[in-house]
Amino acid sequence: MLENLNPEQKLAVTSTEGAVLVLSGAGTGKTRVLISRVAYILSTRLTKPWQIMALTFTNKAANEMKNRIEQISGGAWNAFDLWCGTFHSICLRILRFNSERAGLRKDFLIFGEDEQKAVIKTVFNNLNLDLKEYSPSEWVEKISGVKDKGLGHRVDAKIKKIYDAYNSELTRMNAVDFGDIILKVLELFENAPDVLEKYQRQFKYIMVDEFQDTNDSQHQFLKKIAGANGNICCVGDDDQSIYSWRGAEIKHILGFDKTYPGAKIIRLETNYRSTENILRAANSLIKNNNGRLGKDLRAAPGVGDGEKVCALTLPTNWDEARIISDSISKNNNGRNYSDFAVLIRAGSLSRIFEEEFAARRIPYRLVGATKFYDRLEIKDAIAYIRLLVHPFDDLSFLRIIAKPRRGFGNIAIAKLRDFGKNFMAALRAAPLSGRQRIAADEFLQAFDFDWGLMSPVDAAEQLLEDSGYLKMWQESKEVDAADRILNIKELLSNVISKYDNLSEFLEHAALMMTDDNDTEDGILVNNAVSIMTIHAAKGLEFDTVYMPAWEEGIFPNEKAIDGGGIEEERRLAYVALTRAKRHAIISNTLSRMVFGQPQYNAPSRFISEINREFLNIQGGETYRVQKPKLNTSYKNVNRMPKKETVVGNLASHDELGRGVIIEDNGEILTIAFRNKGIKKVARNFVKIGAY
Repeated sequence: MLENLNPEQKLAVTSTEGAVLVLSGAGTGKTRVLISRVAYILSTRLTKPWQIMALTFTNKAANEMKNRIEQISGGAWNAFDLWCGTFHSICLRILRFNSERAGLRKDFLIFGEDEQKAVIKTVFNNLNLDLKEYSPSEWVEKISGVKDKGLGHRVDAKIKKIYDAYNSELTRMNAVDFGDIILKVLELFENAPDVLEKYQRQFKYIMVDEFQDTNDSQHQFLKKIAGANGNICCVGDDDQSIYSWRGAEIKHILGFDKTYPGAKIIRLETNYRSTENILRAANSLIKNNNGRLGKDLRAAPGVGDGEKVCALTLPTNWDEARIISDSISKNNNGRNYSDFAVLIRAGSLSRIFEEEFAARRIPYRLVGATKFYDRLEIKDAIAYIRLLVHPFDDLSFLRIIAKPRRGFGNIAIAKLRDFGKNFMAALRAAPLSGRQRIAADEFLQAFDFDWGLMSPVDAAEQLLEDSGYLKMWQESKEVDAADRILNIKELLSNVISKYDNLSEFLEHAALMMTDDNDTEDGILVNNAVSIMTIHAAKGLEFDTVYMPAWEEGIFPNEKAIDGGGIEEERRLAYVALTRAKRHAIISNTLSRMVFGQPQYNAPSRFISEINREFLNIQGGETYRVQKPKLNTSYKNVNRMPKKETVVGNLASHDELGRGVIIEDNGEILTIAFRNKGIKKVARNFVKIGAY
């Protein structure tokens, strides 16, 4: 397990005692290090599998880790005895085992975003707040933000009333939300020191993947659980911290040695993915960030320099899509389309590539489309099953009572509240008549069978059949009805069938709905070009990566420019560059249609921050270089004149604002202003080169 490791990896694996931070750059083999470290600890008999806690950010990563450790062991130990999983799954396990000490019933429900919105709407109605003025989505985000801050965080006075009412409603419904899963474990440890001490004694070694993505509550959990022996190893990369909008705090990795005094910091800098020129370009870009822990990626021996990073300036976004399509068509001889990826800063930029690829019959896959567990029919099916297992689950009742329609509208539902503690009980007791009584009895009858004696898949299938849900889609005229039926069958045959009981399946489904992986199922399938946001591409790699729309206002975006978020945007650019193995192509355009309006953006500052030595500049005068050599893959590029000029430079005018110079006639400059269109301006009224 040590023979295939380089010296820095071997040091990370064998440094088992005390606090260790492994700074793992892109493509440096962090997964191998984590797996080898667990295997090393077990093979040297430092501890037992159940005394190791390994925390990841996706269920896929946790399962991969367990499977690979199991393979290494050759049967010497059972890797599935490890406490290996996401923060949510590990904390949920602790919470289930100690539910009464945590003030919960053992059969508590886990509410996802849809259920949270429904609870918020109930709270707004109870408080007589206008739904038009109060967005449930925004309030779910605010409440989650409070809980992600962990213990000791004071609730803003403006939201405390709604926050408290929301939590009271969760308690009434015997439910927790995803923020609660970790927060309530922290409260448990605070209020029951003996429980904390038990887990501190149990876990001799703690390992954390993607440490730079931890939020405050996760960080507090780690500090508490590692308190006894301090054998905690965190693997992460401050240069790839790109999830602040999801609550991640880069300060945790930057201040690791302050949290754990005497901690050892080990840098993994040998990259096994990219060529030297790509890595040097990425290094030169990220060095513009302040406060880094610092490291320089270098290519593995034998990889070589490779091509320079190509920087293209093009007239319009249509030219950009055309040139990228041309390049893929010309270069895919003998190569798979799946070797190519188009990485975009925002999802709205995908449309033009979808249209161009479709017109040229280039197969593509839009990564980050609706995840399996986010699909309407899957959520409906899970709601049916939840109501079967937990008849008190009012939110699941409200979701499915009208699927198919049964004549229970808002007025009828409001009346039901007077006849029972929950809607299922009320439906049985309410004095209904005529069609409503018949519909209610048919609905209740679908749930009245001894499902505990059946296999989970048979019970679920019978419920969906008897309730009329499957029939609803079979008779539907919607164009995607057949696909929805196939998805339900996939749920039954390939997901539920893996579980011993429906309760286990429901817990799995709840955790999948909070999985932090942005890509659909976390995998790339089919021989197709991948179009995805840079966030979705983290952790992936491709032979050739196209990075369009590197323009001020788009990347970095306007919010980052105005709000001080440039460093995270630069880290995102670094992530994009380091996805490429052999070919990296950055592009910007002089004119771009954005939401139906022409926009004139200056080239991204990130292009000029990359050392020119590692760039092959084509199609423009962003750097005013002489006679750039044109790569044969891009012969159709429309290039600007090669004379010494300020065309392509940033410009600003006191009244007209920001823009990019598109024509230089000596004393008169033609400038495409972001908000004022194209104007001719006297040169001495313009600041050139910076905003």
